[in-house]
Amino acid sequence: MRFEPREKTTPIFELNVMIISVILSFVALSILLFIQGKNPLQTYKMMFSWAFFNPIGLQGTLVKFVPLSIIGLGLLAAFKMKIWNIGGEGQYHLGAIGATLVALFWFPHLNIYLLLPVIFLVGTIAGGLWGAIPGLLKAYLGADEIVATLMLNYIGILFMEYLVYGPWKDPHGYSFPMTATFTENARLPIIWGKVHWGVVVPIILAFLMWYIFEKTTFGYEMKVIGDNKDAARYAGMSVKKNILLIMIISGMFAGLAGAIQMVGIQYRLQPNFSPGYGYTAIIVAWLSRLNPFGVVVVAFLMGGLFVGCEILQILMKLPISITYIFQGLLFTFVLLGEVYIKYRIKISKRGA
Repeated sequence: MRFEPREKTTPIFELNVMIISVILSFVALSILLFIQGKNPLQTYKMMFSWAFFNPIGLQGTLVKFVPLSIIGLGLLAAFKMKIWNIGGEGQYHLGAIGATLVALFWFPHLNIYLLLPVIFLVGTIAGGLWGAIPGLLKAYLGADEIVATLMLNYIGILFMEYLVYGPWKDPHGYSFPMTATFTENARLPIIWGKVHWGVVVPIILAFLMWYIFEKTTFGYEMKVIGDNKDAARYAGMSVKKNILLIMIISGMFAGLAGAIQMVGIQYRLQPNFSPGYGYTAIIVAWLSRLNPFGVVVVAFLMGGLFVGCEILQILMKLPISITYIFQGLLFTFVLLGEVYIKYRIKISKRGA
């Protein structure tokens, strides 16, 4: 078996491969459901009808869509440069920590129209600084950004747990590891049910990312560096500076997502407030084919997957692990599809 690089592909071919990859992941999950004694078709019908056509389920889908899409857009920016930021989860937690710091300790009594922008700003900066650490290591020391960002995820999550178990623990919280509740002036206004105004942010950011990629010099440099770093250096582009900058931007998006989650849904910092949005956003970015508007669509569908799996736990008594198994299957088939898009597989007899 040999892998030969494809000289040319079409958008239709790439889209078809991605669709087939998703279908195969559902087929693989169907086998698991069948082993569990469940009817796969009935299971999928219940999952999608609840997530997209039930008012309560749709609210949950939109709520989960917000962090998935914002983190996904940040990861997309790094992936465009072939910088593999796997640290969205840690950067997301740092954004939540920054938001909590402002809402509870810095300006708890500030007017809502001043407080919310400050919360978003500090959360965004916190995520950006967390992204800057592996950016510096990658740009100036040649460290592997996959390892650096992955390890920083654990540090960020454990730092959050230290705060809620220790100095930020609510003294009136009956010994539960969580902070005090945010005041009303530190909460995003609600549009519908649980859906807050943060739901419009991914749309705005998607247009912003499209403009940067297609209309600015920085966007052009990102593409060139991603395609060939040596050619970029020869053209006078600062590869090190751009690597650091793109990691900061990627982290800022995740930090903003964490801040919005705090003031839009959580209203307090506590362990396990994230079901793994930072990791799922990697799948979102890849399924979108690194297209900003594709991220918005895929994030909405992945949000529905989260909500659909939650209802399966309640009504069909399936374990929570089914969600993570499906994410793993989906990511595996998407990566295999990516290999098929880039390479033509040739099979011949040994010695031929």
